[in-house]
Amino acid sequence: MSRTSVDAGQLNEMVQVITLREEPGDVWTWQTVRRACASVEISTARSLFSEVGIGARAAELVLRRQELTLHNALLWGGQHLFLTAIVPEGRTFLRVQAALVQPVACRVRATDTEPEMAFPGILTEKYARHAQDWPMSVNELLLVLVVPKEIVIRPGRLVETRGAAWEVLVPHELDAYKNEYEIGRTVDL
Repeated sequence: MSRTSVDAGQLNEMVQVITLREEPGDVWTWQTVRRACASVEISTARSLFSEVGIGARAAELVLRRQELTLHNALLWGGQHLFLTAIVPEGRTFLRVQAALVQPVACRVRATDTEPEMAFPGILTEKYARHAQDWPMSVNELLLVLVVPKEIVIRPGRLVETRGAAWEVLVPHELDAYKNEYEIGRTVDL
């Protein structure tokens, strides 16, 4: 979709603009703000939506100009689009780069000083390490949890997702629109 001009008739796909909102009980959910027409093109390239994890399939969209930031996301045909770039195109349109991802339900366990929190996150792979300890071996599983900027998790906390508890090992919180956390757990083989 590297065209220099946009034909409004090509905006033939319906997308939902969504934003993260907090509900009572420290529960965060994606909620629809509005619907919009867009032109959507899926790429064979990878979108590097994470600084420390592996990328996902990329998509490029064209929408009419509207209030849209990298704090938002889009839903298209049941697919979650994590926004990575928004560039104005002329006076009427926006060209949006996104990663096709699958959000997962996450829950941070409560501690004596911090409440429980539930939120949607995006997992991407981190390189796995393997250590041979006598007489058994141990596999250190590492993932990267990408969350909207509103979600802040202190290192050492446990995040429950994908049926297991993962420890937050390393935070990456300098991005203005998202936080990334290296999470891990050890599994005996």
